[in-house]
Amino acid sequence: MNLMKKNVLVVDDYQSMRSMLRRMLAAIGFEHIISVGTGEEALAALRAKRFDILVCDYNLGDGIDGQQLLEQARAEGVMTLSTVFVMVTAESSNEMVMGALEFAPDAYVSKPFTKDLLNARIGRALRRREPLVPVARALKTQGPAAALEALNPLLAERPGNRLELLRIRAELAFTKGDLELSDATCCEAMEENPLAWALTQRGRVAEARRDVTAAESFYRESMTLTPHFMAAHDRLAALCRQQGRTEEALSVLRAALERSPKSLQRQRNLAQVAAKLGQYSLALPAWKRSIAIARQMGLPDAADYLGLIKGLVALGNFREARQSTKLMRRRCSDELQLDYWEMAARFWCLMPEDAAALSALSEALDALLQRAPVPKRAGLALAEAVAHRSEIAHYPTLAVLYAQEDDA
Repeated sequence: MNLMKKNVLVVDDYQSMRSMLRRMLAAIGFEHIISVGTGEEALAALRAKRFDILVCDYNLGDGIDGQQLLEQARAEGVMTLSTVFVMVTAESSNEMVMGALEFAPDAYVSKPFTKDLLNARIGRALRRREPLVPVARALKTQGPAAALEALNPLLAERPGNRLELLRIRAELAFTKGDLELSDATCCEAMEENPLAWALTQRGRVAEARRDVTAAESFYRESMTLTPHFMAAHDRLAALCRQQGRTEEALSVLRAALERSPKSLQRQRNLAQVAAKLGQYSLALPAWKRSIAIARQMGLPDAADYLGLIKGLVALGNFREARQSTKLMRRRCSDELQLDYWEMAARFWCLMPEDAAALSALSEALDALLQRAPVPKRAGLALAEAVAHRSEIAHYPTLAVLYAQEDDA
């Protein structure tokens, strides 16, 4: 491997640590090194340029941390199959450990460390990831079918990371729609021992085949085998929700969040399920955690605030609900559909006996609906709020959306 051609991104909130890491990496043989001080800057760099290696501190000050950076970078696809992510940490908290188990960076380096240790960890990770460069390139330019073709020669060599390559093949096959290959690959991986990822992937295949009984069995087996494998918890919770088993979904999500609490989507799912069951003592803290995590990650969503507002109203806390509406307006100012979300919040916050406020708000809603076609996501939220005040019949456009949601 020609280290001089590798692009390296260093992420640390301390200038002194960034300088030390740059010196170590330069001494190892890297020449193209960029350093940033926050997770947000790191995401911006990843969106603008392809990096082969990230060396990132776990704690990054007030913004997103290293775990959240890894999660978001993978979600956005700005890290490829061949990208190496090395986490640097002095942390040993349960939250950090569980995050490590869930998001699995390629290597960990615990402070204090030497250049030789850093070199060894990066080198080992590069030897695993370097052969995946053509697979990542094929996936980006031609799609999963081409990536599978590029992966087959690597598997034929019977490498030491064979199980990792089989996991990639199973996921690529599933994305391509080849359920038989995905399932067969999982079975091949489990020839000697059961594996949580393979059991979970078989559950996904079973779901795609509409065999929900088998899917649930696979997810539960995965959870029993490896309790910290969070994907199985998430899949099982989603399956329970689809079947109307809301109490079971809530139980699964609570257990998952006790193990790994920093997942934004999992917090949102818990809030939604708890609210549906009327368990606002669970829903409100989950909405607040969702808002905090999303804000930390630079991903504020007005829907989180509206969920919180609805819960506060359900408990009769109209004052805090109105305060949360103002907060939504301030923190979600870049949201293109914010006027619709805010209008929904204002309808929820109406006092039941305030006819004058309802009349004024109805006039504002008429004006809003005349501007442009109603966006679906925010429109559905607005339709629900208007229906809550028994005003939906006055707004045919919203009534259609509301009826479609009921049918779904």
